[in-house]
Amino acid sequence: MKRLFALLLLVAAASACIADETAEIYQTLYKQANGLPQKYAAVLNIVALNDKTTAPILASALDELLLTQKSYSSRTDADLYGQTVQVLARALGDYKYAVAAPSLWDVVQQVPDPLARAEALISIGKLRDLDYVERIALKLRDLNLQPATDADADEKIAYGAIVALDRLKDPRGFASVFFAADSWYSSRTRQQAAQSLADISDDPTAPIKEILGTEDSPARRLRALQAEAASKASDGRKIEVAVLVLNLGHLKGARDKAEAKALSDQRKLALRCLIAYKASGLDPVDGCGSSYAKGYDDEERLLALSALGVNGSDQSATLLRDIILQLDAEQQAGIADETRNRMAKAAIENTSLAKNKIVRPALLAVSMDDKWSGGIILAAKSALKDMP
Repeated sequence: MKRLFALLLLVAAASACIADETAEIYQTLYKQANGLPQKYAAVLNIVALNDKTTAPILASALDELLLTQKSYSSRTDADLYGQTVQVLARALGDYKYAVAAPSLWDVVQQVPDPLARAEALISIGKLRDLDYVERIALKLRDLNLQPATDADADEKIAYGAIVALDRLKDPRGFASVFFAADSWYSSRTRQQAAQSLADISDDPTAPIKEILGTEDSPARRLRALQAEAASKASDGRKIEVAVLVLNLGHLKGARDKAEAKALSDQRKLALRCLIAYKASGLDPVDGCGSSYAKGYDDEERLLALSALGVNGSDQSATLLRDIILQLDAEQQAGIADETRNRMAKAAIENTSLAKNKIVRPALLAVSMDDKWSGGIILAAKSALKDMP
């Protein structure tokens, strides 16, 4: 067994020496190559070794190509130059050769070939070099605005930036990827941006709040809240964003029916989040009250009542009490319809969730008002039993 083990060690050492010698041979061939085709062939052979120890050789080759880029001006040379840089960039990223990060960024800045630039961006992401997050995010932000003369090339670079920011996993990259998801790109790139959002940060609350602070599109506010809800942020942080989205949805009036519907969709999702995360305290109350009083439709108003019931605070209980007393006064005045009955029953049932004695006077008033239907009176009596 000892002899066998020793033999295996000798074989492994010999293989390592052979690999090293092979790499050195290809490095020499690269240096001695007279033209780009020979350099490309040497690079392919070195990469085919699949040996991380060749990373310094590949990095050196990339630096040499960056220095001699102007030498390859013909169309044929330019295409092969881009392919060679692309192969080198991918290998350096796969080998996680951190030393090469500045050279990879030089590729992004200097090399015309869009696939080479995209590959360099992706490799910086593989290196997890956070020094480049803001630079990549800024480049993607600029690309999101509109394509330049070559939209196809710009989209390739944008795709590389999205994948890079996904791998870098830093909140500073969130906003650029967020806006890329509904920018001018093809569906493939937009879908990649949407998928990457969940990977960039476990808690994207801070960048989402920044987006909401400047964004007035209901559709984008809705997407921002969806991203927050799907994240691993705490329920408390998600509630903060939901309250902000709800309040923004009431900030200004709609210009037309389409915008009114979009603003309502934004508010409805915010209300559903408040219910799901059992939001309590004063912060959500005003927005819930506005959704009940001025809601786009009955669905929004009913969601507002549910959010008030889940809240359970004195402020939300006071609002529920006032809503029920108002409906009761209208009922006594002969103002009655199916919508008011639906709202009254929902408000009463939600007091059982609140379990706050502040609502008791309103429940007593309904329970003793024979102008209500038997079902609503029964609901009020049942809710009274749940009161502390």
